[in-house]
Amino acid sequence: MTNTRRAVPRKWIRREIATLDPVADSERIVRLTLESLLPPVGERVFLELLFTVSLMRVMGELEGAAAVDRDGKGKVYHHGDRRTDDTIRYLTGWMYDGAGSPQARSSAAEIKRIHDSYARHYSMSNETFIHTIAYFTVQIECLTEIVGAPGFTDVEKEAQVRHWRTIGEYLGVRDMPETWDGMIRAMRAYETDPAWFAPSEAGHRVSETLIAQFGERVLPRGFRWLAKPLILSLHDDHVLEALGLPKPRPVVTTTMRAVVRAAFFVVREVLPDRHTAVRPAGSAGELTRSAPGSGSA
Repeated sequence: MTNTRRAVPRKWIRREIATLDPVADSERIVRLTLESLLPPVGERVFLELLFTVSLMRVMGELEGAAAVDRDGKGKVYHHGDRRTDDTIRYLTGWMYDGAGSPQARSSAAEIKRIHDSYARHYSMSNETFIHTIAYFTVQIECLTEIVGAPGFTDVEKEAQVRHWRTIGEYLGVRDMPETWDGMIRAMRAYETDPAWFAPSEAGHRVSETLIAQFGERVLPRGFRWLAKPLILSLHDDHVLEALGLPKPRPVVTTTMRAVVRAAFFVVREVLPDRHTAVRPAGSAGELTRSAPGSGSA
């Protein structure tokens, strides 16, 4: 009997993204972009790394740090594992389900209720929310740029902007930038204004806790000391200054960034692209099937 099953290329994701429209196909582009960065094994390590680096940068926000720290009594200290799992589930869930999906709209509404509750006790300005949305739009590009790995294509950039603007609208954020360059300008303007982005005890305390939790969750005992030099090497100098954290020695920074750059190369250029995406816990269904040319993942 002739086998008519179509062979699936080992590397197909970026080729398909290049054929998609960043407006009509933005949800699939965002989903495929994330999948292209996740190795077949060990995907959790990348997600934990991205979560830790990203939340630490947000801790440079005076308002954001105060709301998470809550005078040293925040959830990050007492239920850190649950907070990490919840945040990763929300962020990846929006990417896998699609920003326009009922699941994304519902979970974003849940986050908005939490933010509105915090706002009764902690200042949460629209400027800070714009910075957070702008940073999440470009967060992966910030990581690839700092380690010297290839970044997003123009198609991927436009899809990311559409995705995070939609999430921002659900969260009630006003006056968000409409372009990739606009997101970068907004992020940089905020981070160069000491009225918004500056050292604080809260930001430092949360950041130290996040680094320790990353080591405990990801690294084997005996290697957890690597967490701090790794994470610190993935931040810009002005972010470390805002967090009250020291710059690693140049040789350490160079080595750590080279390791992460090599990991990006292996996942993007050597290993076969994923065809089965493990959905975040809590989203509809545990497994989804991605395949070249399919309309869903």
